[in-house]
Amino acid sequence: MHIGKMLGLALITLSMGGCASFTKDEVAPVTLPSKASYANKPNVYVDFKFYQGEPTNAAAAEVPQARDMLKPQLQKVLTDSGLFGRVTLDEFQKQPGDYSLRLKVYNHPPGGGQLVLAFISGFTLTAIPLLRRGLGVGETVRIALAADAASIAIMELVDNLVMLAIPGAMDAPLSSVLFWASMGVALAIAGVAAFPVNRWLISKGKGHALAHGHH
Repeated sequence: MHIGKMLGLALITLSMGGCASFTKDEVAPVTLPSKASYANKPNVYVDFKFYQGEPTNAAAAEVPQARDMLKPQLQKVLTDSGLFGRVTLDEFQKQPGDYSLRLKVYNHPPGGGQLVLAFISGFTLTAIPLLRRGLGVGETVRIALAADAASIAIMELVDNLVMLAIPGAMDAPLSSVLFWASMGVALAIAGVAAFPVNRWLISKGKGHALAHGHH
């Protein structure tokens, strides 16, 4: 039983790990130590570029509109950090003796890790009650796969298709109403799409019917 509890805890940890993502110009908040007491601070010119595509792809295209939109925020962050005496992102304002900082940002599609985490999260919710009932790890994994694989696959497919279909949803920042409204609509439609499949599986004694027999 101790092994079951340890596996359940590990699955919970995996399901929670990596679930946070940051779209567009949003980054995780970081608290920097105060540099107010520094006497000699370097002046810096930031050569900032924004690309659409993979960093390893030579065909990645520069996006001047996104770069120009992010420049004021980047300058404010660097200035407020207290690390520099003067910060400029304008090449024409660069002065002799300024340090040069080259910063390249790439925006590219996710690599599919969120899809794996969706399956892990779904399997975890099914596995924990089964492990608590005393089922072995192998039997628990078998039942969780049978109960959730089809449902999660359909929900993920429909959810992503709906998000792609809503204009601007994929590029909306986490702080926008558009992102959360689109996510809510996509999940609702995905749930409706998966319901008939789950109902059919249960009627045949498969899917979640296998898990319910051990509750």
